[in-house]
This record gives sequence, structure tokens and C-alpha cells, in this order.
Amino acid sequence: MKMNCIILLFINFFMAYNESDLSYFIRIGNVKNIYDTGIVCKKPNTLDSVPNLAAFTHPKFFYSNKCKCCKFDFNFFQLEIYNSPTDSRIPYQQANHYIIPPNYEVGYSVIITGKQGDFFRIKFNEEKHPICYKCNDSSYYVKKGTLGTWIYNYNDSIDDYDFVPLYEKPCADSKIINKVKKENSVVIILDIEGNWMLVETIKGKKQKGWLDPRMQCGDPYGVEVNECL
Repeated sequence: MKMNCIILLFINFFMAYNESDLSYFIRIGNVKNIYDTGIVCKKPNTLDSVPNLAAFTHPKFFYSNKCKCCKFDFNFFQLEIYNSPTDSRIPYQQANHYIIPPNYEVGYSVIITGKQGDFFRIKFNEEKHPICYKCNDSSYYVKKGTLGTWIYNYNDSIDDYDFVPLYEKPCADSKIINKVKKENSVVIILDIEGNWMLVETIKGKKQKGWLDPRMQCGDPYGVEVNECL
């Protein structure tokens, strides 16, 4: 009996030494010990903080100009506001609030504080809150692509606004893939990485790329009021 046990033990050690694909360890249940590094993978659609980037609502309403005989695009008159990010795969999910522009000049000023899935987390940066009284510290969610920013590349040597470069990746060493003209100075924000914004032009042929933080102006009234220069 002892001899049989010794022989079986020898066979097990021999198999463990010769198997290179770890199938032996899988059979004896030791894989957890081999791969257990203590590293926890990030769950999908978790909330990522954003360094308080300024933006404004209703960019397509004011600046798409698809209609030659009218100034505004009323397809984007109402903005859906959510109390929490919902699953975008559920198309029938209703928004918690709907807001319209405060006037016929500009949208609301907001601060983007985070992103989660298909949503940006925001706070309204207005004295008069569009949803409730005395709740300026409250956070809400809007879908990506519904907020905008002005873009500019002010060149002192020519005393005018130069082309704005859009990059392939969110870093200045990346390849420039588009150059935006002055007349397309308002863009929609599709995503954020650090303080870089992935943006897309509204008018004419779509131009898309990552926008340098130094060329962003989230004030609704833009660079003309010298808030961003």
C-alpha cells in the first residue's frame, strides 16, 4: 500500500514538472494561487472624475444653422437632464427634467465634474438655477454630445484667430488630424480625457479630434467677452 502511494506521488510531481500549459495546476485547483495578484479590474461604466471643465448647454440649438431662413434649430430646443446616468441601451428611459435655453442668446453655463458611460456629470454655474431653487451644488447628468465649448487659437502676431488644431490623441505630441476655421468656433463635446476634450464641429463637414485645454472656452458668451483670453 505504501509503495502504491509513493508511486502515485512520484507520478504527480513528474506531471507537474513536465506540463508547460498549466493544465495540471488547473486540474488540482491551484490556478487561483498562481494568478492571484490582488489587482482588481475596473468595472465598466464607473464614474470618472473630470477637473471641473467649463461648458454650456444647447450648442446645436444656437449654432447648427441648418435652416437658411431661421436662426435656431428647434430640434435641440429641449435638453434632457437626468438625476443619475441610465443605461443607454434602454431607449425608452425617460429623463427626469427637460430644460430650454435661458434666453435666445446663449445656453446655460455648466461645469463638467465627471463622466460615466454615455453621460457627463455636471453642475449648473448660474445664479438662477434652471431646475430648482437653491440647489446649485446639486449634480445632474446629460448625454455626451449635448454640451459645447468655444474654441480659439489667438495669435498675437497676426491679431486674429488662427486655425485651431485637433489632435488624434489627447496630448500635444500627437498627430494633428484636423484644423478648424474661425467660423466653426463652437463645437460639441463628445468625451473628456483629463482636461482634453474630444470635440466635433457643428456646421458643414464634420471635423473631429482632441482639443488642447489652452484652446477651450466654456463661457457661453465666448472669447468676445474676454473671459477666456
